[in-house]
Amino acid sequence: MAIAKMKKVFLVGHQEEKDCTLGLLQRIAVMEVSDLQGKAADAALSGLVEGDREQGALQELEARLAEVRFALDFLNRYFPAKKGMLSSLEDNRALLTLEDFKAQAAVWEQQAKEVYGELRRADEKLVSLRNEETRLQNLRAQLQPLEKLDLPLEELRSTAQVGLELGILPSDELDPFRAAVQAAAPEALLQEIYGDREETYLLLAYAASSVEALKEALKQFSFSRQEFPSLRGTAAQNLARIEEELGGTAARRQEILLEAKKQTAWREQLNCYYDYLVMERDKSQLVSHLARTENAFVMEGWVREKDLPLLEHKLATVCHTVVCLARDAAEDEAFPVALENHPYVAPFEFVTTLYGTPKPRSIDPTLPLTPFFVAFFGICMSDAGYGLIIAALAAWMLWKVKLGTGARRIFKVVLACGVSTVIFGSLIGGWFGGLVPLAPLFFDALADPMRMLIYALAIGIFQIFTGMGIMFYRKVREGKWLDAVYDELFWVLFLSGLILLAFPQTAGLARVLAPAAGVGLVLTQGRTQEGIVRKFVSGLFSLYNVTGYLGDILSYSRLLALGLATSVIAMSVNMLSFMLGGTLIGAVVMVVMLAFGHLFNMVINILGAYVHSSRLQYLEFFNRFFESGGRPFKPFKLNTNHVHVTLD
Repeated sequence: MAIAKMKKVFLVGHQEEKDCTLGLLQRIAVMEVSDLQGKAADAALSGLVEGDREQGALQELEARLAEVRFALDFLNRYFPAKKGMLSSLEDNRALLTLEDFKAQAAVWEQQAKEVYGELRRADEKLVSLRNEETRLQNLRAQLQPLEKLDLPLEELRSTAQVGLELGILPSDELDPFRAAVQAAAPEALLQEIYGDREETYLLLAYAASSVEALKEALKQFSFSRQEFPSLRGTAAQNLARIEEELGGTAARRQEILLEAKKQTAWREQLNCYYDYLVMERDKSQLVSHLARTENAFVMEGWVREKDLPLLEHKLATVCHTVVCLARDAAEDEAFPVALENHPYVAPFEFVTTLYGTPKPRSIDPTLPLTPFFVAFFGICMSDAGYGLIIAALAAWMLWKVKLGTGARRIFKVVLACGVSTVIFGSLIGGWFGGLVPLAPLFFDALADPMRMLIYALAIGIFQIFTGMGIMFYRKVREGKWLDAVYDELFWVLFLSGLILLAFPQTAGLARVLAPAAGVGLVLTQGRTQEGIVRKFVSGLFSLYNVTGYLGDILSYSRLLALGLATSVIAMSVNMLSFMLGGTLIGAVVMVVMLAFGHLFNMVINILGAYVHSSRLQYLEFFNRFFESGGRPFKPFKLNTNHVHVTLD
């Protein structure tokens, strides 16, 4: 339940050591660098800030990155690398020292240029082929309706005595069009070549002397003339030629791609070189955040207090002129938030950060939410058999697969949730919906749902009181003792008194505790109002907030609902499957249905357990004490996907 203490750090050094300083910071990844250029208006900095002198180098890096990105996109588009589900989770990055990384990059650079040139030429050829195919396909679409026309296309032109026109007309205009043609030129011949519900292809022949009359008559129709001045032969002959040419372009495409496929041998080197360029690009971009003079540079940022000795030691070892100055954050100064938790708790930080980052001086809720989240997941699943599968899968992934940091954290959470499911399934649920005949160790939630409901609500009350206790601690830590008593302790006592009224053994205590705490709330909850009457009325109406607490407590009934749903669906799968037994084929179908039915039930309830366990944390627990709005700590680091650069 800790937010890391941060130190404001200033680095001052000679310009010659700027690059090695940035490289060091990038490798050890402990310092978030602030943008001093944005503070140029500050009188203390305005004389230091100068224009970016490395813009040319940055543009060159961006151009090289664009070339490598083009090559990788080309290879991934036409020759995608085949990866399994496990390989996408594994951390298969190559281990290299910084010196080896730079040495290899010099080799990769030349190869990348050659690969880029080959693939750029291949892409230009493919684009040309694609344009040609588009042209041929469009021409084919135009000629297909004319396939039965025996007249060569070059003869579809008017002469001195006869006008000849080929065109397209909307089908619903055909009859009035025919009548208009007959009226304007009685000698005209109108032949329908092809027609459908949308449009009709027509061949119109008429005496040249009727051309003006026809033009006037046809103005009212959507007659679109078709001309093919560059084509020779009939439409059928041209269609045959087009098919041959399309076949030829397909063959040429395969030849181009077959030649380009040779470059896939360099895919891994391109990926590694891309990582190198990203590393160099990030350093060049960070230069724009520095204040600098002709001979010196100034860098400002944040470091976790525990990382400050490492930073000072590394700077003293690598750099000779760089001075590191550090101070605590000022009282009103916002600093980035880094969460620090025990290794068993740290994987659950993703639950916190999905909701938001805590404010710098507030409380990290990860530690208190962890046991609740794990327990709620187990209760919602409530089947020990499913829990064994979940825990075994997570354990196998953690043991056998070389996972990345993020994936490893996720599977640690999955392992904890799987173990929780085994525990709570053994206590209140079953094993695959009763498929394995082991009785619950505590009680059967299906047979006694009211008991399960009481326990679910009791857990909810405990979590809500835990959240109020954390808020009490936070206010005390901030020196707000009276606020802690008035807003947290009085409410805890009042709610406790109301709850104790339900039990005959504690009713006497409750009749004293609840009214006393209620009076305390009435007298204190309106303390910010002006005037005695307003204070009293506001305090009195504050008691209405008890309905909000009641609604929050009832939300925990979803633990009962989801737990029972898992068991009921599992039992239904068993019942339906056993109905199919009795024969050999029926036995096979039964086994298949059991496997797929329980797999579906497990997957869908894993999703439900995660969503509703998270919901209870975010809406019922966090709103008691959590204050989001912080900015996550983002140290300057290596952003590599295919190379892991070792520190030594």
